[in-house]
Amino acid sequence: MKKIVLIGAFALLAACGSSSGVSISKSTTPAGGTASAAGSDTTAAPGDTISVKNFGEMPPQCIKLLSTFLKQIEPIVSKVDWTKATLADFEALGTQFTDESKTFDTQSSAAGCDKYNVTGSDAEQLKQVIALAVKDAPGTVKFLTYMGALSASTTGAGASVPSDCAGTIAAIEPFLGKGKTMKDLTMADITKLGSLMTAVGTNCTSAEAQAFYARDDVKAFISG
Repeated sequence: MKKIVLIGAFALLAACGSSSGVSISKSTTPAGGTASAAGSDTTAAPGDTISVKNFGEMPPQCIKLLSTFLKQIEPIVSKVDWTKATLADFEALGTQFTDESKTFDTQSSAAGCDKYNVTGSDAEQLKQVIALAVKDAPGTVKFLTYMGALSASTTGAGASVPSDCAGTIAAIEPFLGKGKTMKDLTMADITKLGSLMTAVGTNCTSAEAQAFYARDDVKAFISG
């Protein structure tokens, strides 16, 4: 599946950091480094990684890059009903924002934001991104909230996956009738289907999995 905008949003979290309460992954202090209030160096030498916990303490320049990115996607994502968005819609969206994503990557790297690693949970990071979006790009809030829900559902999806091969394939069958190809499915369905497809590899023998994926309807559905 192609890169979609949410990855850009989470990438910003991983690419930016803070000027307080941080720690350098190496024990040595680079020349010219400045100590934070907690006694940690916030200047990374080439190859170093700075771990941060609080997205709200990110350097202003990195926060501005995130804000700019959200403002760029706002006119488009604010018009979409995300509960009905299909895989094809997301692929198109990812393609549409390729230039913005590349620009962000370039600018964040040039600003040194890519040296930072946010260590908080995805849920906590998303809350902080949404707080910024409410202030600077409110039209992106529904998009971010929905993508966060998808991420959470992916994490918990395994609980609903059958433990046997026949049951796993039977659970996949209804999805095959929801559209001509996978691109016709909503992202919520894609999330569930992905867990089931993965389970085919673990719950079925090699012969059973090969037979399933060799079916004409399955091949057409996946490759369309």
